[in-house]
Amino acid sequence: MLQTMNTQLKVRLSLGLLTIGILLTDMIDNLYMQIALCVPVYLFVSYPVLIAAFKDLFMRRRMSEKFLMSVATFGAYGLGDFAEALAVMVFYLIGEAFEEYAAARSHNEISSLVKLKPSKVRVINEDGSEEILRPRKVKIGSRIRVLAGESVALDGTLVDAAASVDMSALTGESEPALFTKGQEVPSGVINTGKVFELIVTKDSKNSSITRLLNLIEDAAANKSRPEALITRFSVYYTPIVVSCAVLMALVPLVMPNEDYANWITRALVFLVVSCPCALVLSVPLSFFGGLGAISKIGVMVKGSIHIESLSKLKSIAFDKTGTITKGKFSVIDIKIFGDDAAANDSLKRQSVLEKLYALESLTTHPIGAAIVNYCQEQGIELKKADDVHEITGYGIKGIVDGSEVYVGKEQLLTEKLGLSVQKSELTGTEVYVVENNVALGRIILADEIKESAAVACQELNNLGIKTYMITGDKNAVAADIAKRCNISAFYAQQLPEDKLSTLQKIKSNDETVGFVGDGINDAPVLASSDVGFAMGQFGSASAVEAADIVVMNDDLKKIPMTVELARRTYALAKQNMALVIAVKAIILILGALGIANIWLAILGDVGLCIIAVLNAMRPLYWVKSKQYDIKEIAQAS
Repeated sequence: MLQTMNTQLKVRLSLGLLTIGILLTDMIDNLYMQIALCVPVYLFVSYPVLIAAFKDLFMRRRMSEKFLMSVATFGAYGLGDFAEALAVMVFYLIGEAFEEYAAARSHNEISSLVKLKPSKVRVINEDGSEEILRPRKVKIGSRIRVLAGESVALDGTLVDAAASVDMSALTGESEPALFTKGQEVPSGVINTGKVFELIVTKDSKNSSITRLLNLIEDAAANKSRPEALITRFSVYYTPIVVSCAVLMALVPLVMPNEDYANWITRALVFLVVSCPCALVLSVPLSFFGGLGAISKIGVMVKGSIHIESLSKLKSIAFDKTGTITKGKFSVIDIKIFGDDAAANDSLKRQSVLEKLYALESLTTHPIGAAIVNYCQEQGIELKKADDVHEITGYGIKGIVDGSEVYVGKEQLLTEKLGLSVQKSELTGTEVYVVENNVALGRIILADEIKESAAVACQELNNLGIKTYMITGDKNAVAADIAKRCNISAFYAQQLPEDKLSTLQKIKSNDETVGFVGDGINDAPVLASSDVGFAMGQFGSASAVEAADIVVMNDDLKKIPMTVELARRTYALAKQNMALVIAVKAIILILGALGIANIWLAILGDVGLCIIAVLNAMRPLYWVKSKQYDIKEIAQAS
């Protein structure tokens, strides 16, 4: 954070802290020398706050928290506590610096996404030569080439027979998509197969990846931020106190027998007693204590303002891939076709896996990689496959142990081989094995659900927070995962722009809505939500930067823990505020009656500060004693 501070702010804070140290250690015991030292330093340290306070007062007709800070420090000067006056302003500026740093981090997501958008395009000229151009210089109708591993820079119609691409940047789903000739391939996807060519259909400014960038930028710009608790309170507290002091000074006008000097003195004492130093320190300290406590459980909150939003959370929506699930495929079921004896024959099962292993070991598809890993774990022998070739859009064909073997999706059997399919009740990606035109079996793979998902969602439901899942995956897959993870409702087959509109629909029903995501495609929704949670361990840089809160180890159980700590922290801040106001009110009444003197004001102010600071440290005790911890809930089967 120090790197983001400008030099002037560093000098002002350093000089302020040094002066506070000198005053507190009584290195200067002469009152006039203390004033001569403190006043210039105070003005140098606090002049931006003072200017802003009076601008708010005279231009916006509003007594903001900056005006409250000014009144607080003027009151401390009236009490003769120069060190406290300077300390209040210095620590306020430090708190503001933290808030500005967090806000800057949360709006830097665009810079990380620029890397996703390719800076060059391979354009194929009419004579067949290749020319490297910037995307904005490529015209609609141009022919472009995309090498294996490269990102597609511009939307275009596929020229080749087929192309396999990773669409996780746009949809968040880990399973690659297969495009066939004539289909439009969006920009931002990554070529996971062979070299292919496209005919450009959209220019750079209208491409899919540019639209995604614009979505994030617009969502971040339009996101409303609630005002700080102390800001809202200052709108009422400061004018009330100042008005009461003025009315007190004018009492002799309606009571002619009263002494003007006496009531003016009472009014000044009233203003001094009302010095809100304890209030101004206690509320931010309560939030900072909560931030520290939440950080102890491995969650980073980008600013105390999000503590209040967290405490008021009514619903929370989750992305699926990489958030609820691990983003990698695993085998969940193997079915051997035939009579019961054959189905239970381990040798038949081994034979099916050998044929799968032989063909899938020659592909780079993630589904194939998951099957290969499974076969290796099961100790299956790798046999040689001959005459292997891909059946575009359907699967693979080859010769294993002298037999013709097909491995692929359901459509391979029904559309190419004319075979019937035994449907499975399980939800996942199905891969069939056919030998000599006879279906031998089926293997089903699915994205693994995180162990913490069901526990976290159930605990959020217990906290009165409704849970949603918004995913780009198929309806059947979403329904299955929502049921297994105790999720209240779900929205499937959602593109980034669909996710934004869906979140807005949820927000129209619930006041404060959170969103949990990890991918580049989640960044617009994270930026738009009232509280955005990002997975910090495996989440994309753009998601982490767009979010308000980062779960560092991707443990979803930390989310209900964070909500619980935020609720207790917000309650603590209000408790501190109520305590300070109650004691201040008593002293103010006594001051108005002429009973309280300056010493009682000092005792009340300093004593309140100490009590409020000690109370603000309690969140760290909550973590130490694990008072925030959630119950272990058995995961639904």
